[in-house]
Amino acid sequence: MCGRFYIEPDSPTLADILTRAQGWRYGDLPLKTSGDVYPTDIVAAQTGTGEYAPMKWGFTSFGKSIIFNARSETAGNKPMFRDAMRARRCLIPASGYYEWRRDGKQKIKYRFYIPDDIMYLAGCWRRESDADPDAPPRFVILTRAATPQLAEIHDRMPVIIPREYAEDWLGGESPTLAGDRVVCRISEGHPPRV
Repeated sequence: MCGRFYIEPDSPTLADILTRAQGWRYGDLPLKTSGDVYPTDIVAAQTGTGEYAPMKWGFTSFGKSIIFNARSETAGNKPMFRDAMRARRCLIPASGYYEWRRDGKQKIKYRFYIPDDIMYLAGCWRRESDADPDAPPRFVILTRAATPQLAEIHDRMPVIIPREYAEDWLGGESPTLAGDRVVCRISEGHPPRV
């Protein structure tokens, strides 16, 4: 599960994205441009070729709790995510993400990243029907089974889309076919490092 990621704006690619997003605000909520990002923070999300929009992390569930991840294997079939998976996919640019491994009563924090590059976390987004019409859209990050290298730390990981497959993800064919192919391509070819 991906419950926190981070942004280091020293990457030229990430700095360019954040420059485009500079000044975005929703009321008192500024766009998060560096440091740790938590559910309900607002970040820049890619929605098309060179298109970015400010989005809030997490869908509101029926009980008003925040759902911030969706399993990529089932999101296309679940009522909460189905429409977003079909028509509103996004990429979340990040420097890396964190997972925790339990060691007895202690939780050990691990940071995952791709050396000398940024990651594009796969997501889907929606506008919430009962929200203020001026409220930002909301996104969830898709997760998948962890690769063998990461499985001893956590059994899930975010879906990471290589830059060369971004168009397939954002505007590809059917979400199930394109999404499954992209998930398979990234899982072994672009493993993040601890």
